[in-house]
Amino acid sequence: MARARGGEDISPKKSGKVGQSIAQSEHKSEEQELIDFTKIKVAKDFTGEYVLTVWGKNDPDIEPSLDPKQYPANPDYYEIEVLGKRLNSPPPKKVERFPLKLNLKNYMGEKGIEVIGATKSVKWDLPEG
Repeated sequence: MARARGGEDISPKKSGKVGQSIAQSEHKSEEQELIDFTKIKVAKDFTGEYVLTVWGKNDPDIEPSLDPKQYPANPDYYEIEVLGKRLNSPPPKKVERFPLKLNLKNYMGEKGIEVIGATKSVKWDLPEG
């Protein structure tokens, strides 16, 4: 798994076989599934809060979203899944669906976050200090 500190760009490393899902979530609707992403970046915004940015392949037939997992207590790494919903009909014009952004104010683990896609995941560690 790729790791970084601060606001570094991170390109995910594949693990397992191509097409093999790292995480199979049981709470997803049949319309949504894990999709791949190309890179992530975590940086502070003007308020000092961390914001996750995720890039991926723009597919007009799929609407991507970020889905933070819910926890009863704060975990070491907060899992955030990259999901895609297949659309019944593609939009009439080209739509850029990436990058996706998520304010991490309520989604930061004790050590950081883990972004999970269909065939890879990336951990991002909180800077020490």
